[in-house]
Amino acid sequence: MKKAQSPIRARKSPQQLRSRVTVEAILDGAIRVLEQEGSLALTTTRIAHAAGVSVGTLYQYFPNRKSILDALQEREFQRTLSVMQEVMVDSQPGSTDELARAVIRGLFRLYAAAPELHRVLVIEGLVGEAPEQVKAFDLRMVSLVRSVLTGARLTCRRKNVDAAAFVAYQSVRASMMAHLLESPSGIDEATLTEELADLLHRYLVA
Repeated sequence: MKKAQSPIRARKSPQQLRSRVTVEAILDGAIRVLEQEGSLALTTTRIAHAAGVSVGTLYQYFPNRKSILDALQEREFQRTLSVMQEVMVDSQPGSTDELARAVIRGLFRLYAAAPELHRVLVIEGLVGEAPEQVKAFDLRMVSLVRSVLTGARLTCRRKNVDAAAFVAYQSVRASMMAHLLESPSGIDEATLTEELADLLHRYLVA
């Protein structure tokens, strides 16, 4: 069995404010290259130029292109968790349909901010076995869904709540990933949002 790939870590952790600003500039520069020129243009040289730093400075923090993508993936994971926490836990209670729509719309907003970045991250995640950071993120998301299913916000009719949380999360994840990669004809964001909200309502509470 092939061993799962571990993310390539940055060369040094940006402890000082100036270093953190530099790292953020590099990551934002990578996004600009992706969104304006596409994934084939994503080289360390182009990223450094877009970030306004030297290649040598970039290499102080990231050994290669893959490590930059890993850092971008981790940053997007944190942003996603923040949005999902706000929508699923901190917001006012509502129906299952309303909650599902809010979750899906929140994810679409994240994707819309940098669509090419998310396409590249999805493709990277599909190559070989899922890296540990993807598995860890999925576990946290399933745990968050489970906390909603066992809380006071809704009454879940599924007997196996662990399985229900996994199925609900992966159904949305897989559908949105496919929509992002394939842009299927006749299925815009609003349509997919309504279909997934109906699917989750019927599966979890109807």
